[in-house]
Amino acid sequence: MPAKLKAIDPGVLELACKDGSIFVSNKLQGRIFAQINGTFVHNFVEKLAASPDPDNFNNIGGNSLWPAPEGGDFAYNYPDHSDWQVQSGINTVQTATLEKTDKKAVVSKRIKLRNRNGKEIELDFVREVQVLEEKDFWNTGKLACTGYRTVDRLTVIGKCSKEDYLLSAWSLEQLPGAEGITAFGKCCAPAKDCINDDFYGDSSSRVQYKGDVFTFELGGPNRLQIAIKAAAQPVMIGSLDRNRNILVIRTTPAQDKGIYFNIADNDQKDGPYSAADMFSIFNGSQELNFHELETIAPMQVDADGNITGSELHSMTLICQGSAGELENYLRESGITL
Repeated sequence: MPAKLKAIDPGVLELACKDGSIFVSNKLQGRIFAQINGTFVHNFVEKLAASPDPDNFNNIGGNSLWPAPEGGDFAYNYPDHSDWQVQSGINTVQTATLEKTDKKAVVSKRIKLRNRNGKEIELDFVREVQVLEEKDFWNTGKLACTGYRTVDRLTVIGKCSKEDYLLSAWSLEQLPGAEGITAFGKCCAPAKDCINDDFYGDSSSRVQYKGDVFTFELGGPNRLQIAIKAAAQPVMIGSLDRNRNILVIRTTPAQDKGIYFNIADNDQKDGPYSAADMFSIFNGSQELNFHELETIAPMQVDADGNITGSELHSMTLICQGSAGELENYLRESGITL
């Protein structure tokens, strides 16, 4: 699979890391992909990547950076009150390399977006990707590992009042499969009090709580999504794919400064501040056959009430081993599936 990615984007940036490598593709809008011991970790729709559709969303996979909110009065996915769509700044505009070393890649682009109220915003879109260091693999034992940290920045060009706009940097890590995969999260409070399920469908029958940990059994006939409230100070989310023997864990630190708001793709009937989430998990069900582990940053606003941007810090740890080894590693981290 890495060879197929390189065939589509011969200039793809590759960063070696422990038992795998991380790829950053300018041609594919700054998406991030990973391989571990030759196994491609992310969902990757090769045919669509090679021949993108200019009129529709090219859901290629990988780790992509999005602007939130998706729905509500300030939505970027419903410009001019139209049907759901992904604007060209996210869907087709390519990034360019600002920096490349053995351990780090920085890419950027300038984009324009329109929100649901017809207001246009111009942004600098920057992704900084750095491979994990040896200390980041603490306690992983004999597991094969790779991973990376990202700093994702959306910086507003000009003045945009928070009365007219909302903006959050939102990272979607798309991974193959849904049926039989267990997603999970760990919080600093009872997990049952941490979940926001005001998204697609009713996830209650697929979510279980064990103290400060929850599990979310993916798959089934319906698309589902849950989020973890910022106020609960969540520690991590992740997913265990026993079919591929791959564990993915994502973290993002809570930010004391800034405003978390409702990112959901729905009408947000109680308003844009009716939710404030740091993580989200999307179950693409049997239909889409992928899932997403998502990290969310707050919006930054200056003293005059103008949005300055949003900056998201995330870490993605990828481990490979037998299902028993991976479950044992999670147990040692306080997570029993």
